[in-house]
Amino acid sequence: MDEERLRELFSSETTFHHILKCVLNLTPSEIEVYIALHQHPNVGVDELANIVGKDRSGVYRSLQSLMEKGLVEREYRILKHGGYKYLYTPIPIENLKEKLRVELENWFKKLNEVVEDFSLEHHQSA
Repeated sequence: MDEERLRELFSSETTFHHILKCVLNLTPSEIEVYIALHQHPNVGVDELANIVGKDRSGVYRSLQSLMEKGLVEREYRILKHGGYKYLYTPIPIENLKEKLRVELENWFKKLNEVVEDFSLEHHQSA
């Protein structure tokens, strides 16, 4: 997927952006970090903070949340001159779409159960 199409898909005006916020409970910062990772995969926190122009600690929190939600993976790399760093990569867009489909199906099932269980008798006595 080209960079312009990716940016268009994730822009704050799109329905897809709203779906990410509602269905996966992503914050605008998390969405921004996720997009930046698609444009610059396999980067560390410091590089990513420079790319998005945000504070390192905020980017780190967004990455932690994205990993907990299964949207970003982290790889341990040993540095040539000693030490290590973590590199972050987003899950592919197709995997994101599948996650959204599963969450939407679960949400629809729950909503359907609520509708099916709804009864005026229950609400009149309350």
